[in-house]
Amino acid sequence: MRYVLLVLLVALAVVLVLHLARGGEAGPLAASGARLDEAKQAALGAQLREVEAALGAFADERGGYPADLAELVPGHLRAAGLLVDPWGTPLRLERDGDAAALASAGPDRVPGSGDDIRRSL
Repeated sequence: MRYVLLVLLVALAVVLVLHLARGGEAGPLAASGARLDEAKQAALGAQLREVEAALGAFADERGGYPADLAELVPGHLRAAGLLVDPWGTPLRLERDGDAAALASAGPDRVPGSGDDIRRSL
């Protein structure tokens, strides 16, 4: 009986390797991962709006944006968890001269890559 299970396991591994070698996708798992990223991006939009409002209130009160986003909690933002994007990466306040943007590293969790999500302030 052990040998039958071993043969079935090896056969399954070979089929999987051949499928992936042909460029096959992971099927429903890949589709559900894409839907999850879309849901996370939608959640991020609401989160960025809330942090943006807190930044605006902070700037009105103190004449500029904070040096660190953590300064928004608890006075202007209800929870520090709002400073972490849905992928688990801290949000960033990016400055370029007089311009500022609130940024998320996006799905790949790498700041400065092509999938970053930014909201100009």
